[in-house]
Amino acid sequence: MKESLKLKDLPPYIFAQLDALIHEKLDNGEELHVLSKSDPDRPAHSQLIETLCTQARDPINHHYADFDGLKVFREQMVIWYRRHYGVTLNPEKEILPLQGSKEGIVHFCEAWLDPGDIALIPSPAFPSYRTGTILAGGKPYFMPLRDPDFLPHFEDIPSEIAKKAKIMFLNYPNNPTGQIASLDFFQTAVTFARENDIILVNDHAYSMTCFKEGGAPSLLSVPGSLDLGIEFFTFSKAFHMAGWRLGMAVGNAEILNGLKIIETHVNAGIFNPIQYAGSEGLKLGLEKGFFHRDNSDYQKRLTTLVQFFNEQGWNLTVPEATVYLWVPAPQGMNGEDFTKFLLDKAHVVASPGVAFGEEGQHYVRFCVTYPLEMIHRAIRAMKESFERHGVTAPQKHGIDAAK
Repeated sequence: MKESLKLKDLPPYIFAQLDALIHEKLDNGEELHVLSKSDPDRPAHSQLIETLCTQARDPINHHYADFDGLKVFREQMVIWYRRHYGVTLNPEKEILPLQGSKEGIVHFCEAWLDPGDIALIPSPAFPSYRTGTILAGGKPYFMPLRDPDFLPHFEDIPSEIAKKAKIMFLNYPNNPTGQIASLDFFQTAVTFARENDIILVNDHAYSMTCFKEGGAPSLLSVPGSLDLGIEFFTFSKAFHMAGWRLGMAVGNAEILNGLKIIETHVNAGIFNPIQYAGSEGLKLGLEKGFFHRDNSDYQKRLTTLVQFFNEQGWNLTVPEATVYLWVPAPQGMNGEDFTKFLLDKAHVVASPGVAFGEEGQHYVRFCVTYPLEMIHRAIRAMKESFERHGVTAPQKHGIDAAK
């Protein structure tokens, strides 16, 4: 059999590989300290679970769901954006429920990219932007994100590339670096996209996992952004609904309609009880302090990891958002070397930075969606292995030190 060229072009999906490796080592009786995958370590709020169970008992909810999603769900998202960002959306045309934002991002590429079209993609970045582009037959053009700001610099994009680009992906708060973008940056991005006739996409997955006063801004808060942009939101992170598969795309009606056409051909709607639970989550999320416990715990875990690495000679700061710590590899190692060292010598599972793009090749990403006790165990194991094998920090913070 001959597989499609698309499959040949796809890079291995790191999290599937890590899952297989973890299961293999656990099956062999090895004890691991897993800090690699952002799967929340606590269940969804009890009111969301009760809503799911109540609605699942109603026979009417066991028919095919509408492609548009439940009206109550869409209307609650309107309230969410108005309250959090001061943005007014049309629930009939500017909101589209999804079976998770990851699949929505991939289907979005299928809707808006023709073979040969260019997509501007950050590096490092969540792998699905690249995956979706390749599956649609498009060509990724990578925008480097580098220390200290981890923002793309649009003036560095060649004009001939900018004029040919169809889509630009952004992701703030950023996975894997934890960087937050300002409204001024989003304004610059909107201006650049308008000048070059580019569809602008912000993956807002970690919008509520933010420790900064005032929270993380939305792309759609920028005047004119609705003319050319959309934003993806997921319930996996903010509401601990990772396994439920629920997301949302909001923004420009024409852009969303293209995505909706693909969704109608591929999916058969979202189970209504999950949408009712999502709506309940959005209501709870409007209450002051609803996300405080999670964010306080995540910040404490990140701070614990930062303190450990800085005691070993690194010069890291605690991110202002997300559940990730982006760590330069020690002297004499790149990110893959460091990942392998951590696994083999300390039994700590982290993600090699190169899995998020070429600019991540000298980094490793740690995730803190794990209990603090596990993080402490991982730290003890890393400290012992660092001392035993003479691991030393990079000479200065940043990618240049790791080269």
